[in-house]
Amino acid sequence: MDQKIYLRSTKSTNADAYALAIRGAAHGVGVLAQEQSHGRGRLGREWISPPGTGLYCSIIIRPSLPCGEFPRITLTAGLALCSAIESLTSRPFGLKWPNDLYCAGKKCGGILVESSPLHQGAENLFVIVGIGVNVNTRGNAFPLSLAGKASSLFMETGLPWDIDMLYDTIHASLLHHIALHEKQGFAEILKEWRLRDVLYEKEMQWLTTEGKVIRGWGMGPDDEGQLIARDGEGGVHKILSGDVQLLKEN
Repeated sequence: MDQKIYLRSTKSTNADAYALAIRGAAHGVGVLAQEQSHGRGRLGREWISPPGTGLYCSIIIRPSLPCGEFPRITLTAGLALCSAIESLTSRPFGLKWPNDLYCAGKKCGGILVESSPLHQGAENLFVIVGIGVNVNTRGNAFPLSLAGKASSLFMETGLPWDIDMLYDTIHASLLHHIALHEKQGFAEILKEWRLRDVLYEKEMQWLTTEGKVIRGWGMGPDDEGQLIARDGEGGVHKILSGDVQLLKEN
């Protein structure tokens, strides 16, 4: 099987990669599409995928890690994405827990990690790392609801980017960082991730799983990769999941 599979259009590259992984596709096989009709983000959100202007891809990972480490792969993948983009653009990029790529306070990309059922035998376990990056998107291509909130590599650098080259760089970075996670442990990944944390000491709000909105300040991820925040009364919260928003740039 080819290491890189091109599609003109698809509903979701994550769904395509998942189906390939079920059929035994190898570690590192990736699916790229020029457009997605049903691109997905976290919490069931739609990922806007204008044709021909973004990177929409999913990469199969078969990690040599215990199942308890699988949730942390989202942060490992985020670091891999951010490092790759920084190396190409020579611009500072940041990460918003758990899975968003930011530049100058605006979202440029995101990650959706999905794993196989964990009760399967170790030899059958896999993770799909879905990556979406706004590459050559112009500002007027975003819906009004994202005005001032979303950006692209073109908007941040003023340069057009070759999407295939961008994929190759991100793919290599992802496999490299997964290998680091396997060999050196999550602590080394987390140390680098924290240097790019756009929520650290910034005002934020989050929606709890019970539907309650809380405001506070980011304190960074703990050693397990779960986000810690302090509310206005000094209470400390461990955020396991839910919707986290950066309120403003301080």
